[in-house]
Amino acid sequence: MGFIQDIKIRIGGYFLRKESANAKRSRAIMNLKDAKTVGVIFNASDINEVELVKKYITYLRDNGKKVRSMGYVPLKELPGNITTSIDHQCFTLKNVNLYYKPAIDFIGSFVKEEYDLLLDLNITTQLPLVFVAALSKAKCKVGRYSDKYMSLYDVMIETDDQKTLKYFLQNVDTYMEMLNKKASVNTVK
Repeated sequence: MGFIQDIKIRIGGYFLRKESANAKRSRAIMNLKDAKTVGVIFNASDINEVELVKKYITYLRDNGKKVRSMGYVPLKELPGNITTSIDHQCFTLKNVNLYYKPAIDFIGSFVKEEYDLLLDLNITTQLPLVFVAALSKAKCKVGRYSDKYMSLYDVMIETDDQKTLKYFLQNVDTYMEMLNKKASVNTVK
């Protein structure tokens, strides 16, 4: 990572902490079985991972969930092999500011939606997606364990940097199925 990019990420982290401290939402622990609406955010830069996320979304819909997804591609233009729809949107570097915060006019309807669950599948910790998670009004936010972002999520699932998205999704399924709706806010390790 270059020196300038590192400074921009640090500035973005500062604004992220500031905005997430002011974010208001109704919190509730929600297991996968009881959730009716699900928001999914993910890094869409790898077509294989995009296909995996699409399969996972189909699985959620087959189980009666209403699902919307938001992908991020860290390029200036959306590659031609990625398609979007009302329920599946993607944004690029053109849609973020200097310190990687997505433009609110682009992500606004997604973050204002009060999903029962927000599944952050951003295992590479792309800052624009962390902003989306922080600004989301979802009742229960689930993401990868990180000391840095503990205040953003209600449930965090620990996985090391060598694990794949498929591994992470398997853990999301396992732990979110086991989660008791009456449980307190947890970190799953």
